[in-house]
Amino acid sequence: MSPTTSSRQRSTGEAAMGKRSRHSANNRMVSASELAQMGRCERLVMFEHRHGSRRTARQQRARERGMVEHERFYREGLAASAPAARKGRCFIATCVFGEGWQTLVLRGFRDVALRSNAWGRRVIWFYYRVAPSICKCLRRWPALQAPVRVVLGAMAACLRWWPGLRGGGQCRR
Repeated sequence: MSPTTSSRQRSTGEAAMGKRSRHSANNRMVSASELAQMGRCERLVMFEHRHGSRRTARQQRARERGMVEHERFYREGLAASAPAARKGRCFIATCVFGEGWQTLVLRGFRDVALRSNAWGRRVIWFYYRVAPSICKCLRRWPALQAPVRVVLGAMAACLRWWPGLRGGGQCRR
């Protein structure tokens, strides 16, 4: 026997090759059925990875229905989020000024001052209800755009120096 052989190894005749213990890290034995289940799961995962999983006809139809519904839900979500992607929906200012500094100032005022209290949110709600029809009128009769541009431009010029909008950097140019 070698000098590194333990007394247990000498008495049982085990090799000194470092045989692993049957106990797990928390000194709990792992049963043969648990080992078999781990091996089965590993083989099943590998088999499904190589060959795909088999589904019954009923499961396949349910999967196809689910995919169709998922696609419909996804498209509805895109359609619903499209108006929100229009930079905050400043209808009239965008119609009259485009993406000018006036539109940015008016959006900033809406976001900072009006959204912070209940009456301001009611004003925003009313604006979103009325503004699309006003924009239709402005596009139909372009002569009305000039007076609206003057009024909104004066409001934006006053709001440009409003203390709540200072420091944002995007409102002053």
